[in-house]
Amino acid sequence: MRKLFCVYDIHLSTDLESKTLDISADDIKNIEKKAYGREGIKKLEKVINNFYDLLGKKFEKEKVDKIYQDGGAIDWATVAKTKPEIYDQFLNDLEEKVSAGSRSYELVLSLAKKGSEIKQTEDPKLVLEEATFFQNYVKLIKVKEELSKGKKYNPKEEEEIKELAVKIAKQQSEQAERGEKRDMAIADNINKSLKEEETGLLIIGAMHNVKPYLAKGIELEELMPEGMKRISERCS
Repeated sequence: MRKLFCVYDIHLSTDLESKTLDISADDIKNIEKKAYGREGIKKLEKVINNFYDLLGKKFEKEKVDKIYQDGGAIDWATVAKTKPEIYDQFLNDLEEKVSAGSRSYELVLSLAKKGSEIKQTEDPKLVLEEATFFQNYVKLIKVKEELSKGKKYNPKEEEEIKELAVKIAKQQSEQAERGEKRDMAIADNINKSLKEEETGLLIIGAMHNVKPYLAKGIELEELMPEGMKRISERCS
């Protein structure tokens, strides 16, 4: 029997900032403030911290063979064996995210240090598409904020902003389909790499739904923050 713990996460600034995409924690925090308000963010952070406190205690007692995480398009288990210096740098990058306050990466790092393998979770092409959409979305939010403060753009820049808005609208219209493809790819990677008698941990955003695509022989245990509806309820 194969077992999979599925942790439904709520991504905040410490999880979403990216040097590669030139997206800072402050960029994400500004979006969060508009979406939840200051008090809403405080409540959300409290819920997430309580949730990960419980997860930390739970996984002290559980043996986890393989870790899967949304956005993860590299098989770090293979890299650890073939290019250990690159894997060590990856762990250092995780340490930075943990220091910045990421609870999900804190859990991943603690398990990796105990021997859990970090496996490829997603299709690189689909991750790149999602990352490009997110990068464009954050860029447009920043532009709108600058416009609200009275910043002026020249005609060429205005045309580029219009093109960006059109591109985002198209990407947004494709998001549901892209999300389903990602879920299918995630499940497929788990189905192929999680072996008999192994236990896996999947950390995934709350809007994902991999359950329908997992192999029948995988026992699934869903874990989510207090107040979040079960995945079956959200998708019914």
